[in-house]
Amino acid sequence: YFFLIFNANTLRGEDVSSEIYDLLRRLGENVAGFQNLKTDFIQEKNLAVFKNKIIMKGKIYLQKPNKIAWHVDKPVKYSVIITDKSIRQWDEDTNQIQEIVLSNNPVFQNVLNQLTVWFSGDYTSLLKDYGVHVQQKSPAVFEFIPKENNAAGKIIKSITISLREDERYLKQIKILEAGGDSTIIIFKDTVFNVPAESLDFEVKRRVR
Repeated sequence: YFFLIFNANTLRGEDVSSEIYDLLRRLGENVAGFQNLKTDFIQEKNLAVFKNKIIMKGKIYLQKPNKIAWHVDKPVKYSVIITDKSIRQWDEDTNQIQEIVLSNNPVFQNVLNQLTVWFSGDYTSLLKDYGVHVQQKSPAVFEFIPKENNAAGKIIKSITISLREDERYLKQIKILEAGGDSTIIIFKDTVFNVPAESLDFEVKRRVR
């Protein structure tokens, strides 16, 4: 169940226009102006070998600098807790907790570290690893494409982020995977700087 599981300006090598850099910096400052958040999400997974979509619904909790909790409520109950050290996941069917130590999987660690940046808003830090196309300036829509030296390119073909009308946070992320699958994550009812509860970051909180 794990979720990883144009009129454009383009970055060339290390070059980036000052206009694009300033736009990314400004939007990043807007998005980054919180310490924690919770948001509802709808995730649509399209598998290249099937026509049907897999649709999941639940909540995401983010606590800076590097903690994300995904709790899927429908169609199954499933939870993932991501930190800079490990991934812990649980699903209702097996009622088992699995843990992946990221130091043993550097490619996966690279992808997850960068995914945390998408959520947190430090977009200019991605320029060394991604080329970027500006698909729309207001509200902003960007497509990020891994550069050849980026390990994330083994898993991801491109990531497109769309900001809300007020540009305070993400409206959706679209991930095209190297194998042809795609995932769209739509964010709804996002709330910033609410008191975090410890159970929000417990992988088995759904069975307590």
